[in-house]
Amino acid sequence: MRTLLILSILLLCANAQAADQAQCSNLLSRDFSRIPDAPAQLTSAKEVTATPEAPAYCKIEGYISGSIGFELRLPQKNWNGKMMFQGCGGYCGSLIQMEQCMDALARGHACVHTDLGHKSTATDAKWAYNNPQGEIDFYYRATHATAQAGKAIIAAAYDQPASRHYYQGCSTGGRQGLISAQLFPDDFEGIIVGAPAGVSAGGGLHLIWSALANLDKNGEPIMSADKVPMIADAVMKKCDAIDGHQDGLIDDPRRCAFDPAELKCKAGHNKSQCLNDAEIGAVRKIYSGATNKNGVRLYNAAPMLGSEPTWVPVFIGANGQKPGFYYFGGDFFRFLAFAEDPGPSWRPEDFDFDRDPPRMGYNRHLNDAADPDLRAFKARGGKLIAYQGWRDYSVPPLAVVDYYEMVERVMGGRGPTQEFFRLFMLPGVDHCAGGPGPARMDLIAALENWVEKGSAPDELAAARIKNDPGILGNVYFPLKPADIELTRTIYPYPAPPR
Repeated sequence: MRTLLILSILLLCANAQAADQAQCSNLLSRDFSRIPDAPAQLTSAKEVTATPEAPAYCKIEGYISGSIGFELRLPQKNWNGKMMFQGCGGYCGSLIQMEQCMDALARGHACVHTDLGHKSTATDAKWAYNNPQGEIDFYYRATHATAQAGKAIIAAAYDQPASRHYYQGCSTGGRQGLISAQLFPDDFEGIIVGAPAGVSAGGGLHLIWSALANLDKNGEPIMSADKVPMIADAVMKKCDAIDGHQDGLIDDPRRCAFDPAELKCKAGHNKSQCLNDAEIGAVRKIYSGATNKNGVRLYNAAPMLGSEPTWVPVFIGANGQKPGFYYFGGDFFRFLAFAEDPGPSWRPEDFDFDRDPPRMGYNRHLNDAADPDLRAFKARGGKLIAYQGWRDYSVPPLAVVDYYEMVERVMGGRGPTQEFFRLFMLPGVDHCAGGPGPARMDLIAALENWVEKGSAPDELAAARIKNDPGILGNVYFPLKPADIELTRTIYPYPAPPR
């Protein structure tokens, strides 16, 4: 009898293991063409073995009608019953940023990701040339459709639907998260939004204005890149200790004032250690943000004091080259910004800051992630955590601050807003991650505690780690103590860090 019982147990375990392994390949025979708004086809399914950092998982790839590519990674054992949607970055165009979901996968989440409807690098937008459907997919359809497909495929794989659906993303991924909360409030119970693009009408303008600020009428650099450290040092000396701590971080750049004319060359100065009038003008243009010919600012956000170490190569090209945003921002206007794409021959110098900003309304109604009316998301119990670095060069920090404050006004004040939405401003942090500030927080745990236990994030422990991989690198929690170089407690905006 005992032998029979043991054999039965072994047979059950073998069958369970076989089913666990078979769920991957068996999915290819399933029909997902009837998913509302997201007819999907799986194209591959393969098992990936476990590593010390991540469990064994089923890697699934497929597409949704049109050209929306997606990937799922499903834990083969110990699924926690939850879905995590991973956002992308830049112009997307690949599934490479799925690697940023490996921390969630290690916790037991099933992970979902999309290329936003096209194939490209993250820095080129040629795919959008005279392609209005591609733009619709990029701006909002692909995220929603992939969320629906992901839910259906996960339910088929585990014979039960996910109990919770979460989202995380930064930059373009941050925009995806905000648009989900604004347009599709039923898609996710919890959303993590980092440095969201699209919260300011001046996002595209910021890219080319900053890139043109240091170019003369002949397209040559006004100031060389080797003068930027001098400016950064002067700003830090003036602003660092305003918060009472000289620690190499500017907690709130709005509290400091700096005029680059303070570095103006005088008789007897070493010209490599001072600024001439043209250089002062270029630096002021970077700080000011775009204006029209009358000096009227076109958007209420620009790079902050303390961001200077990030200016090379995005605003100021290295070794006399054009800055990075000259090309990245140039593609936005060549292929995405206007109703009629000017195409490959268009140059940033062709943009007219008086005539052309109104023409961007065509793009803005697709790209806009600035709707502050989040009543539907709040009403269904959704929770939103946003974070933004004060040193961000790509998404001007005040654009995100302005969006949050607008939400407060629409939602009835700070109290009602912080019942479901909290913003954390990170001193010394670049775009999404990187910089001398504390960029790493366990946001997944914070969001889950809020959604599932009602424990709001009144504070977050933030850390700077050794050899931080930056915007594209994955960081596993809990952090190893030996890797932590600096910690700060970060409080919901507008409270300062401590």
